[in-house]
Amino acid sequence: MKNKVRYSAAQQAIILENSRFVQVVAAAGSGKTSTMVGILERILQENLFPEESILVLTFSRKAAGEILERIRKATGNDKIRVQTFHAYCLYALSRWHPRFSVQKPKVLSPEDKNRFFREYLKREKFKIGGIPYELFWDENVSYIRENFSDLLENLEFAYQNYKNKNGFVDFEDLVTLFLDGLKSDHEWTREAKQSLQKILVDEFQDTDLEQLAFLQFLSESASITVVGDDSQAIYGFRGATPEPFLKFKEFFSGSVIHFLNTNYRSLPEIIRVSDIPIQKNQNRIKKEVIPARDGKAIVGKIPMEEITDLIPFLIRAIPSSQDNVRILCRSNFRIGEYVRSGIPEKYLMTIHASKGLEFHTVFVDLADGWNARPDSLQKTIEEERRILYVALSRAENKLLILGAAKKSRRETIENEFFSYFKKLKTIHPNDLLKSN
Repeated sequence: MKNKVRYSAAQQAIILENSRFVQVVAAAGSGKTSTMVGILERILQENLFPEESILVLTFSRKAAGEILERIRKATGNDKIRVQTFHAYCLYALSRWHPRFSVQKPKVLSPEDKNRFFREYLKREKFKIGGIPYELFWDENVSYIRENFSDLLENLEFAYQNYKNKNGFVDFEDLVTLFLDGLKSDHEWTREAKQSLQKILVDEFQDTDLEQLAFLQFLSESASITVVGDDSQAIYGFRGATPEPFLKFKEFFSGSVIHFLNTNYRSLPEIIRVSDIPIQKNQNRIKKEVIPARDGKAIVGKIPMEEITDLIPFLIRAIPSSQDNVRILCRSNFRIGEYVRSGIPEKYLMTIHASKGLEFHTVFVDLADGWNARPDSLQKTIEEERRILYVALSRAENKLLILGAAKKSRRETIENEFFSYFKKLKTIHPNDLLKSN
């Protein structure tokens, strides 16, 4: 394979792996996308599979676009199919399903779905009170399910009736329709399976059980490589579970596992501090992350009484970071509180939106707005810790953890998480003027 110099020894071992089922455990900042591109580069150079038989699956259109662009730059090939699970299922149904090959499915967009939800919830506004409607389809759904289970059930029933009456399907239905065909071994699915010989799955830790079953059926004829990090499994609110990643060898017999442990993003102290919440989780793949960069990071905590206490820190952080600074919050509602306090919106982002990104300076908000209680179920607490890990591991050079200056009388998840970092030094605004 050409251009091996671009890849580390660990990456080359993955690129040259010939096993039918391969799991790549890729730590944050370890070059997983580059490795996936390297796998495809080798396949094309050595003609291991026809290009039309290769499928790269992602969990967002943005990720699909970025990977496709990376493939183009590295190989000059723009014919590799890079799609979300939903987009691939729409393609397969439209091409092979006897009903939809004649007339394509009428797909209800997420915006149209949310519009239906909003109109329905308006009619129930007295039950909801002042809770923003967006929370019924945002990541705070666990809270909604605990407190509005009957309303949610009625909403879902009305939504299904609306789709059936108008002949719509939504993105979730696309996977279900294809999976039902695979389970029943319908003739049209055999052609779909036979068309695929190599499947690569990005961010496999975000897989739900339907998508897992879908891949298991396709694996009857295709070789599968999955890439991901169980420490970054943060989509439980939409049904994803880290179990397929944690038990990959059980689901795909004969599989081999590779590790990408070198972090090229963050300075050593940031890597150490980011690992603190993950070390407390029981359900995880143990791995030692090795820093590739040398240097002294600025890492510490900032106790706040009011959101405006952050402004002097932000003013000093912006020049040294060349504007590459973000305050990461647990929810959009919390971002609204920052904006109303005078913090420019361009410096704010939810943790979920930050996944896959990196910034010179990161403020992680543990002062308020998190989505669990200390007595929540273990799996809920473990996911919240993974969300915290994602936030912490976005930082390249400076990591500042924000918490309440005075502990609440009641126990909160924010207080518990902030206590993880009690040994860190308290940062003062002028500390952020230092280099790095």
